Amino acid sequence: MRENNLELKKILFNNLTLIILGLLFIFISLFTVVEIILPLVFLLLIYSSYKYNKRGIIYATLFSISLLLIQNLYILEVQPIELIIEIFIIITAALYIYNSSSSIEKLNSNLEERVKELSALNNISKITEEFYGSLDTILKKIASEIPQGYQHPEDLCVKINYQDKEYKTDNFKKTKWQQKTAITIDNEAVGRIEVCYLNKYSEEYDNSPFLKEEFNLLELFSDKISNIIKIAEQEKRAKEQRDFLSITLNSIGDGVIITDKNGRVTRLNKTAQKMTKWNQEEAKGSHISEIFKIINSKTGEMVKNPVKKVLTEGKTVDLANHTKLIARDNTEHHIADSAAPIKDKAGEIYGVVLVFRNVTEKYQMREEIKNKAELFSNAVTEAPFPIMLHNNKGEVLEVNDVWQELTGYSETEISTIDEWLEQAYDKSLNKEDLKEIYQNISEVSTGEFTIRTKEKQQRIWDIKNSYLGLDEQDNKLFISMAVDITENKQMDKKIKMFNRIYRTLSSVNQLIVNENSIDHLLKQAVEVVVDVGKYDTAWIAKVSDNKDLLDVKAIAGYNCSFLRERKVELNYQKDNLNIYKDAILNEETVILNFDTEQELKGENCGSTGVFVLKIFDEIWGLMVFCSNEENRFDNKEYALLKELTADVSLGIEKIISKQKQKESEAKLAKSEKEYRQLVQKSPIGIYKTSYSGKLLFVNPTIAKMLGFNTPEEVYDHYNEDLENKLYVDSNKRKKFIKQLQRYGEVKDFVYRIYDKNNEIKWIEDNARISSDKQLNDFTIEGFVLDITERKKHQEKIAYMSFHDSLTGLYNRSYLEDMMERIDTKRNLPICLIMADLNNLKQINDLYGHSTGDKWIKKAAEIIKNSCRQEDVIARWGGDEFVILLPHTKIKESEKIIARINESKIETDEGIEISIALGTACKNKREQDIFEVLNEAENRMYINKFADRESGRGIVLAGFLNTLKEKSFETENHVNRMGELSRRFGKKLDLSNEQIDKLFILSLLHDIGKISVPEKILTKAGKLSEEEWGIIKSHPEAGYRIIESIPRFSHIAEEILHHHERWDGRGYPDGLAGEEIPLLSRVLTIVDSYDVMTGGRPYKKAMSKKEAIEELKRCAGTQFDPELVKYFVDMISN
Repeated sequence: MRENNLELKKILFNNLTLIILGLLFIFISLFTVVEIILPLVFLLLIYSSYKYNKRGIIYATLFSISLLLIQNLYILEVQPIELIIEIFIIITAALYIYNSSSSIEKLNSNLEERVKELSALNNISKITEEFYGSLDTILKKIASEIPQGYQHPEDLCVKINYQDKEYKTDNFKKTKWQQKTAITIDNEAVGRIEVCYLNKYSEEYDNSPFLKEEFNLLELFSDKISNIIKIAEQEKRAKEQRDFLSITLNSIGDGVIITDKNGRVTRLNKTAQKMTKWNQEEAKGSHISEIFKIINSKTGEMVKNPVKKVLTEGKTVDLANHTKLIARDNTEHHIADSAAPIKDKAGEIYGVVLVFRNVTEKYQMREEIKNKAELFSNAVTEAPFPIMLHNNKGEVLEVNDVWQELTGYSETEISTIDEWLEQAYDKSLNKEDLKEIYQNISEVSTGEFTIRTKEKQQRIWDIKNSYLGLDEQDNKLFISMAVDITENKQMDKKIKMFNRIYRTLSSVNQLIVNENSIDHLLKQAVEVVVDVGKYDTAWIAKVSDNKDLLDVKAIAGYNCSFLRERKVELNYQKDNLNIYKDAILNEETVILNFDTEQELKGENCGSTGVFVLKIFDEIWGLMVFCSNEENRFDNKEYALLKELTADVSLGIEKIISKQKQKESEAKLAKSEKEYRQLVQKSPIGIYKTSYSGKLLFVNPTIAKMLGFNTPEEVYDHYNEDLENKLYVDSNKRKKFIKQLQRYGEVKDFVYRIYDKNNEIKWIEDNARISSDKQLNDFTIEGFVLDITERKKHQEKIAYMSFHDSLTGLYNRSYLEDMMERIDTKRNLPICLIMADLNNLKQINDLYGHSTGDKWIKKAAEIIKNSCRQEDVIARWGGDEFVILLPHTKIKESEKIIARINESKIETDEGIEISIALGTACKNKREQDIFEVLNEAENRMYINKFADRESGRGIVLAGFLNTLKEKSFETENHVNRMGELSRRFGKKLDLSNEQIDKLFILSLLHDIGKISVPEKILTKAGKLSEEEWGIIKSHPEAGYRIIESIPRFSHIAEEILHHHERWDGRGYPDGLAGEEIPLLSRVLTIVDSYDVMTGGRPYKKAMSKKEAIEELKRCAGTQFDPELVKYFVDMISN
């Protein structure tokens, strides 16, 4: 039915229907009276108003009046008064119908807007009720629904801000047609809603396109979103709390059961389920007495459930001891538990939480401990060795009588472990570590400790600590048992001492039997004494014939400082050498068993024994034993050491006796051994030398390597002074010997040597100390390789890594490294020169880079020939070079630049290549050397611009050509100015930097005249006041032009003030005297002189004499008087 009505309405309100009705009314009006027409007219007015509003009612009114006129004219009965009344009735009816339809339309519109608002609010409510996604998703969805509540939803965009996040429609764009409001929670702004129309609409309320109701609607949206956020946050916190509670209940080791206020189970955790044998589903809703059944383990009677007591009394209840839990399967557990009420904010109980723990093992252990405690206590008391009982709190529970008797401390004096450690242990020991040994025992621990009794005696105890178990308060119990092993230790020490000396005697005797070298015998004997006999130091020295010098032959162990020179002068006036004096002069042993000799030349030895060595009944030397242990030498040890030194003496006698007999045989055997070991025709050089530097053997390969025909020639040539004749660096020999002495061998030792013709060769040496070494001199065996070619190749690679392959100069990487290394205070002053080739790009473009490379090499050659040998020259890159000059002042640097500038590069192509140069100097330590390089580069660029042959000079030439075309500034004038400026700068002793600056200034000082019209510049007559003002503006114009060009900006200030006068009447700023920049004052004199002597088309040139007189006349008014004196002197001479 509704669809039929809509279809009918569609047909009735069609434009074609309106036309048909109009034609029908006209036809009827022609054949009926007015009374019939008027109702039809009213129907037309109502229809037009409904369909087309204001426009429709106007057209319908006009149509109706026209219809009446047509009817009256058609029937030819026009009655004016009636016609006017009918027209008035139609107009009145039209106005009434229009007003009525407008009110209805407005009501419909308001109703439609209200429906939109309610629809949008309803949609948002549905989102929150039906959608269970994240808050982000909900807010994004709400943002998309908000436009539906506004009058132009298709043109509205929305953005919601909350917690630094944005939720907006896809079409969001910030415009000036907007409204926004805050989202508040608990009177605090947490976000904002912002709505914008993308296009302009007619103003509705408060100068905005929004209706008043839409402002209220935004507040409703804000409230709705605030509630949604609060609910979401509350739900999030509730979920977190539920999750946390669930995790907590299931993670703790105790059983937990929760009931409601009626004692019915609502929840139990996994531990509770395991102990009661009830699962969550089965137990939920059951009464606690059914799930949690407990009895007294002593009587077997049921115990009142603690939950009931909590609900009755409203406070926490703990179970008594000896409580058992009876599980669903009748298994039993000793438990300890506690029950507490769960209350709401008002303090009302709405449930109980019951927490219980399985203590079966502890209960059984506690009972066992009680049963054994008395028996154990008796055993401790009656034990024949020291026993202490203590716990993990550091409390000493019991100390038996033996412990107290041996230590002298009563039980009250050592009531804690801390007191025991403080009384009995040395203060140097770490008490915390000792406490760990006594209190953190997981298994049996043992150890030997020196303890101090109450009478300050030192006793050695072997202490064993063990863990016993827990007491009733769950404290860990420990037992410490000790055995006093002091006497055993002393006996062991004596036995070990005797064993050491007997083994020392045995080892030394074996040496005596097998050894044929005195030096080796003595060295190995002292080593055996230290290693086997456990002495700190042992040494043997030979006494000089005058008995005033000890020559130390062998030493082992701690090397006393007075023995390091191996020669000890015996000054018998010094008390600290008395023990050696007494032994030598009395020829008998001296024993010091305590440290009363105040330091043997500063050494504290504790106990010292000095024994005389006699050879063939004559005193030969001393053998000395030192120990840091006091009272080391008792009678038994003295006797054994006496026997040991007698054996050493006997060994020396034996070697000396056989030495002469075997000397000739040894030489022959040595020679045969050498020739067996060294192959004469080996391709590797083989040699033998002595420590002192004497060549003992070289094979023919070495002779050939050194340029000799035979080994004998080698001996003759080098044996006079091997260290200086063979080694290029004699320190290498010292290093070689030092490594041999330290390690016994040297591998891959590389050094340089001189051959027969004093040519340098590189050698790789592998050597070792020969087995037939002696104390003062030993033999070195080795083989060498000639690695000269390999080193050359390595040096070539190294050269290439630090040199430019085209020019042979150093490369940039090397120079940067050198700049950092040379950048020290002792190298100041340090100058840097930056060089750049002019016109090289033109050569490369026209003739190719190979031609350009040729001239780069030529430039490098010129720079190198102009520099000193110690200067560091590098190719910086492309056509740039840098020269590093340590210990060089700026004047010396400028001389080098002058030498380079004297050389010109004439190319075959007819293009002159010049070199632009700039220098700067580092005079202070705090200057950055790379900033100095930048300064040199800037000066180089200044000179490059000044060079007309350079590429950048073209820019300068362009300025000058423009100026020449617009004025009388001829090229000759510019050239003369440049030359005069350089001469005058040198006359004034200006620096190179200032002269360069003055030269550029002389070329560009009138560049501002480019902005002056040509007709003013070339005007022959007198200038008007306006024209003169334009002329006077050219310094400021020049300042602006030059200031904008980075390479010329440094002369901008001088250009601005080059028309100032000494008396202050110049322009543009009226500066006077030394307020005017120096170079501006200099330029004014040079420019004026050249204009006077060169003339202008409107002014005849002066003679040189006249110009000088004019300068003198204007000195002190127009010109600086002091500068005029210097200029006149220069021109006159």
